[in-house]
Amino acid sequence: MIGKTRNIGIIAHIDAGKTTVSERFLYYAGRIHKIGEVHDGAAALDFREDERERGITISAAATAFSWNGCAINLIDTPGHVDFTAEVERSLRVLDGAVVVFSGVEGVEPQSETVWRQADRYRVPRIAFINKLDRAGADHERTLGQIRGRLGADAALANLPCGLEGGLDGVIDLLEMRWVVFNPATRGRGMETRPVPEGMRAAAEEARGRLVEAAANRVDWLADLYLAGAPVSAADLRRALREATLGGMVPVLCGSALKDMGVQPVLDAVCDYLPSPGERPAARGVDPETGAPAERPPSPEAPFSALVFKVVATPAADFFWLRVYSGELAAEERCWHPRTKGRIRLRRILRMHADRTEPVDAARCGDIVAVQGLKDVATGDTLCDERAPITFEAIQFPQTVVSMAVETRAAADRDRLGEVVARLLREDPTLGVRSDEETGRMILSGMGELHLEVTRNRLEREFRIPASFGRPRVSYREAPTVRGVGAGTFARKIGDAEVRGSATVEVLPRPRTPGDRAPEPVEVDVARVDKSLTTALAREAREALRRGCASGGAHGYPVVDLRIALLEFRHNDPPDVLIPLLGSLALALREAVAQSRTAVLEPVMALEVRSPEDCLGALMKDLGARRAVIHSTDIQSAPGGGRAVIRGLVPLAEMFGYSTRMRSLTQGRASFSMETFDYQPVG
Repeated sequence: MIGKTRNIGIIAHIDAGKTTVSERFLYYAGRIHKIGEVHDGAAALDFREDERERGITISAAATAFSWNGCAINLIDTPGHVDFTAEVERSLRVLDGAVVVFSGVEGVEPQSETVWRQADRYRVPRIAFINKLDRAGADHERTLGQIRGRLGADAALANLPCGLEGGLDGVIDLLEMRWVVFNPATRGRGMETRPVPEGMRAAAEEARGRLVEAAANRVDWLADLYLAGAPVSAADLRRALREATLGGMVPVLCGSALKDMGVQPVLDAVCDYLPSPGERPAARGVDPETGAPAERPPSPEAPFSALVFKVVATPAADFFWLRVYSGELAAEERCWHPRTKGRIRLRRILRMHADRTEPVDAARCGDIVAVQGLKDVATGDTLCDERAPITFEAIQFPQTVVSMAVETRAAADRDRLGEVVARLLREDPTLGVRSDEETGRMILSGMGELHLEVTRNRLEREFRIPASFGRPRVSYREAPTVRGVGAGTFARKIGDAEVRGSATVEVLPRPRTPGDRAPEPVEVDVARVDKSLTTALAREAREALRRGCASGGAHGYPVVDLRIALLEFRHNDPPDVLIPLLGSLALALREAVAQSRTAVLEPVMALEVRSPEDCLGALMKDLGARRAVIHSTDIQSAPGGGRAVIRGLVPLAEMFGYSTRMRSLTQGRASFSMETFDYQPVG
């Protein structure tokens, strides 16, 4: 039943406790019968060998379970910045999210990144402040950062009863009761008690603020509130659901590792987050006409689904689908608009980590997997042939690091190409090109860890013996002035003389305010539209974009530019495409050369957390790495203060930094980075 379905994801900064929370979800719902801990390499959703070795989530994992009569489809996403694309494509198809924060570290860089991603897709969410049992935990500080740094309309739905070693359950503000979790049953056994006398005043004040926050968004509750009428738990729960769907964020708390406070989060998922039927209609375009189209989230509407993830394994590829409307039974055919072909979904599967269960159909609101699809990639739409639609593709960040790959035996070269092609289909943030001088394959990714994981998969999973170069920064170029180039193509093909000439203009393209990533290439062929068919105009745009990607004056991809095709002439050969592509390549090369491109390098937003007594050594080292420090905060903690350094640093200066940082701090510090901007090399 679609009204009882919840499609949710768990998102957070690395080490905030996402997978630990997910593990408790599965245990309390009866999906697993033993809790596997991340630090032991035994978590059900971290099933890959490299995930268990590193103790982090690398690839999003999906599972399904039931709670309070709701069927919950859960995606556990990575927290490391190198794998932020996994969060991006998950949020693209989810209806709600649970955002996990560490009560010790508070809002961290990747917390801000995933919050912005959820904002972009307008995903309703609830927050869970975790790790309140640990030394240095500060519930109020973390709540303040959620409101201040994230701009969230956050309201407490429960309070911690104690902190650090004294954490002893949570205070439920709706029912005004103290909930204690039995450690002997790993938190399954819960006991409710009256609110402790010492916390009653604070709990009543917090409940009043919760009612006021909900009343600001829900008119009927505002009427009750202004009339001074008592607000029952049932009324407040109903109002919180409406408020959450409108943008408010209920905040819960506890300690997943100590089995405290997780069941209230599951209750909140069912009570406050939307079903697929409560989400807006999925928007797209008619693939034939380009006119806007949409599909309401209804089983009666024509079938439509988005392929949001491909998983490559040595045995087979799995394609994850989010079904937005209609229903398609196993063995039935659907339409693939991009290739204009029919596709049969032979086996439809529901996922539980690395295991699958067959189901008879893919229904509206479902998240399922299928096998054996050809020519299907991430971002493709599948639909009813009688009602075609194409949904907007998923946008992924640009790569920042590259690595050379070369097989040790010539016989393995073709197989390497085949496997890399499968990995590219699985991971759109991987890039590949060939080095023109050496002929070696160059893999590009989101960071050192991303490339290291890819290397391990090639060697371990697909057993390809190869040599790998050291990771290098992926630079870009951007024009600084206007450039105009002309190109003339002339060649004899058979008995025919083929000639064409083109004139191309290149202009710098300023970034959109607030956009940190390089702007994609903007191409305008309107001036020559009358001399080109629709198909040729499309080929011209793609050729100019490919030309920019192949490199400018310094050999790096050219970004932040507008290209205008000012003129195109030809001698009317049978195939106009040949002179078009040939003359465009020559004209673009000259225009880019005249535009005086500047080399851009990726600059990272850096956050370092360290004991206060190591601050001086870290600041000196970062200064030598061209870092610009924006803030240094000191947080008091038992056993000595903690320093938090925030700033910007060129990625080229950060290779090997983790080893140096451990040396300077005796292993007591940690750091995180995310791509902030591309800036001219200084």
